[in-house]
Amino acid sequence: MNQSKISVRYAKAFFEFAKEKGVLEKVIADVKLLAKSLNEIPELAEIFQNPIVKPSGKKAFVAGLLKGKVSDETIEFLNLEIENGREMFTQDILRNVLTIYRKEQGITAVTLTSAAPLSKAQEKSVAELVKKTRNTEVELQTKVDPSLMGGFILRIEDQQYDASVSSRLKQIKKEMIANN
Repeated sequence: MNQSKISVRYAKAFFEFAKEKGVLEKVIADVKLLAKSLNEIPELAEIFQNPIVKPSGKKAFVAGLLKGKVSDETIEFLNLEIENGREMFTQDILRNVLTIYRKEQGITAVTLTSAAPLSKAQEKSVAELVKKTRNTEVELQTKVDPSLMGGFILRIEDQQYDASVSSRLKQIKKEMIANN
């Protein structure tokens, strides 16, 4: 079975499990915390990926690290992944759980990358604009990338609008080379 099918199946199962137990909002908060942690701390992701670490060691690690910080249902699900040898798909499963949740709740994921940090008013303005044009709730994530030199890149689900200075300079360079 390929990786994406596994990730989607586990994500659907986890989502439905949390919904049936009435702990969906808590589990979604857990999923966001875990996804952020796994993305920001590579060593944490490596433990899940490492085939040398025994399942019992991974379960002990999960229990020790997450007990009291996430719901028992989330720990139970992570243990199930480990028992079934699917822990290497954890990041994809978490991403898919969030995608399912956003779709069900009518929320649009928006990522705004800028060269410098934006003010809260600017972030709110972008979120309101997307909300108005898409007629949907917006979950805005901001990133700072100084290599953009100025401007921004706005990603709305699978669409991207690049209004960065670096992108414009590359385009001008390409046009100049083509004209010579």
